[in-house]
Amino acid sequence: MSLYYEDAPADENEPPQLPPLLTPIAVAEGQDVLAKALSTATTAEVGTVFYSEAVNVMDVAIVLGPEVPLRQSGQMLYALMIGLGDAIGALAPPEVIVTYQLPGYILLNRGRAGAVRIVADPSAGREDVPGWLVVAATLDLSARTGSEDVWRDPMGLEYTSLAEEGGSFISRTRLVESACRHFMAWVNRWQDDGFKPLHDLWVQRLQSDGEMILSDGSVADWVGLDEDGAALIRLDGRPVGLLPNEFESVCGPVELVSLKG
Repeated sequence: MSLYYEDAPADENEPPQLPPLLTPIAVAEGQDVLAKALSTATTAEVGTVFYSEAVNVMDVAIVLGPEVPLRQSGQMLYALMIGLGDAIGALAPPEVIVTYQLPGYILLNRGRAGAVRIVADPSAGREDVPGWLVVAATLDLSARTGSEDVWRDPMGLEYTSLAEEGGSFISRTRLVESACRHFMAWVNRWQDDGFKPLHDLWVQRLQSDGEMILSDGSVADWVGLDEDGAALIRLDGRPVGLLPNEFESVCGPVELVSLKG
């Protein structure tokens, strides 16, 4: 018998109760939540939270209305990563350790369990204010199936899920609610204090072995984050700065068990 349980068991058929300014919109199980958000990003109200009705995964995409240039608005990737990490920390047993890995992975006890992604209005340059921005988070909740050989990433990290790390009692609904609350808290902190608090906490939780394998197979050295949130890497001896919306194009698309079908 587990020592842990959900204080107020969620009714998965009811929409999550979100903070003010956020509006939940259900997306049928099996549909691509991020694609749904992107298809309506130009018309959806700012603060719309699309979420999957699937109960074996937490899958959300939030439509935002940036007021700062792209080079700064991409910092919302870190706000959502930290918010999701805080949500897991608040709900899961204390032995569940949350760390991060580029291009946006959420690791639970060093196993890859989730990812945060960001997509911006493609017409916006680095110094332009994007017409829209979507940040999305996916976290595998249920135990995986399949052979152990299948569920390893190129760096040798095993894939895992919240259930496998001791959080099987946490429902999709409660995690959506908690992640959104913590995300908004960090957005408010960002508005008041700038990027530095997010920068410092994200770097503290970063799981980095110093090298990154890029999508073309080349190996880059991790350097750090700059004051705008660009990832600084060294490739063939030269420094390169990547904005969060460029991570996947350079590091490769995110891979999770739930995304493998």
